[in-house]
Amino acid sequence: MILNKFRPVSYSRKLKALSLQLLAFSLFSCNKTADINANKAYVGLTHVAYGFGPLNVTLGVDSLLSVPLSFGQTSGNPGNPYDTATAGIRDLALYENSVKLINGYAAFQQGVHYSLFAYDSLDHQSLSLIILPDNQGVSMSTDTITYFRYLNFSPGTSLGLLLTNAKGTITISASRFVGYAPQPANYLFNSIPIGNYGVYVFNDSANFTVSGPNIKPVDSLFLNSAVNYNIYLQGFYDSSSGTNQLKLKSFPLN
Repeated sequence: MILNKFRPVSYSRKLKALSLQLLAFSLFSCNKTADINANKAYVGLTHVAYGFGPLNVTLGVDSLLSVPLSFGQTSGNPGNPYDTATAGIRDLALYENSVKLINGYAAFQQGVHYSLFAYDSLDHQSLSLIILPDNQGVSMSTDTITYFRYLNFSPGTSLGLLLTNAKGTITISASRFVGYAPQPANYLFNSIPIGNYGVYVFNDSANFTVSGPNIKPVDSLFLNSAVNYNIYLQGFYDSSSGTNQLKLKSFPLN
């Protein structure tokens, strides 16, 4: 679902309005007689908007975060990215300092966990927010298998992953920059054997090998059997240092 009931927000002289692109799979539904203390959803935010400083999210009058989130960070605590929010159709706003950047309505279903990613393509007018449910249509991990979702936040690219260890090699097909394909249905969970992996990024799906010219090593990856994962690329393929360095990042989901 694409929520497009929004109020444009002035950001600067160059920015007359920012488009809101809030995406989710399903509308909220609940029993109005439910105990309000049980009427909770669980929401985590990841900041991959290159052109912005620390960000915060409000749902109605409530701030999701106690401290604004810096670029490259995910909310919550290690092992648990979520903060608790009241379920329902909420008036959501994304802020940089006191400046409201995005404002619109989003539906959060009771008991469901959500990953929010704030991202852009180095253009302030491209700032967007994608909302993905984390526990819909996902099987439970086993002793040998877990599940992951892969997103590419490297602007202007189409990049895949090659995961290697002593047991073999796994290819994760190239995915376009999220801004080119912002529909949540593009980011489903897939199964993968647990373990430690060396990870390579490739930009040519038709011609790549570990030692080839169209592939480069990035961070290693450990996948546990107890949880599922968001895995995403941040940075630029041709950059090797600083905040623009291409990085593979991941965080576990409940």
